[in-house]
Amino acid sequence: MTTLITGGTGFVGQSLLQRLSSVLITTRNVERAQKKLNLEASKLIQWSTSKELTLPNEPAIRSVVNLMGESIAEGRWTEDKKKRIRDSRVDGTRKLVQGLLQQDRLPSVFVSASAIGIYGDPGESVVEESHEHGTGFLTDVCEEWEAEANKLAEHGVRVVNLRIGIVIGMNGGALQKLVPIFKCCLGGRLGSGRQWMSWIHESDLVSMIIWALENEEVSGPVNATAPNPIRNSEFTSALAKSIGRPALFPAPKFAVRLALGEFANSLFFSQRVVPAVAMNKGFAFQFPTIAGAIDDAINQEDKPK
Repeated sequence: MTTLITGGTGFVGQSLLQRLSSVLITTRNVERAQKKLNLEASKLIQWSTSKELTLPNEPAIRSVVNLMGESIAEGRWTEDKKKRIRDSRVDGTRKLVQGLLQQDRLPSVFVSASAIGIYGDPGESVVEESHEHGTGFLTDVCEEWEAEANKLAEHGVRVVNLRIGIVIGMNGGALQKLVPIFKCCLGGRLGSGRQWMSWIHESDLVSMIIWALENEEVSGPVNATAPNPIRNSEFTSALAKSIGRPALFPAPKFAVRLALGEFANSLFFSQRVVPAVAMNKGFAFQFPTIAGAIDDAINQEDKPK
């Protein structure tokens, strides 16, 4: 079964590639992707989301994993940056769906990334997939993003929207940025540290993507988070302990806002999101606790390349 992957050069996409046997990858730069992924050119499809997507009818695409999207954490949220965040997800997914609808045969399943940002800032509430949505820029983007993916469901395709939390892994995401800070003894909680954080180990996220591809009973929104959300203070303590450094310097909201602009607000959201659908349908987490997840990520980084 050939799986089409967008966002395959990202750190989650690269991990996913190692566990799938037959793939096609969309990329803006085939030559660069070849070197990065060590794949033959026949497995790469050149495509910029600013253009229409034309897909080959052979090999037949039986499943799709949609991971594309401009990083929300890189650079300040100027109006141009926010447009790129939205367009890369919403317009990109729309054009991807349009390309798939032109195929002789539709895929059987479409697993599309979304984010727990759809819930906004629900405070102390325990958030399952049925929880009401929040308000604000990230919520709006996620709602539009999922709506474009769900258009395939109207044509009989099983659509899964993975609402992804903070991804724990050393090849990208939060840890890649935080570990150097903590190693310099400059890390600490954000504000009071009482806000809830919902996270997932990179390996569990990849396993959940494959599980969603293979499990025909899974459709609709699925929270891609570990079963044990934690407070920000617990996260910083676990990271400091794993690295062997103290977490000395709490960061007040006004200072983070000055440094990062509008994006800083999302860092103080309290999101106590649990993976109700995944747990009810028998998904098994390899890393259910934050200490184990962080220790594994740090240990993987320390291994000789």
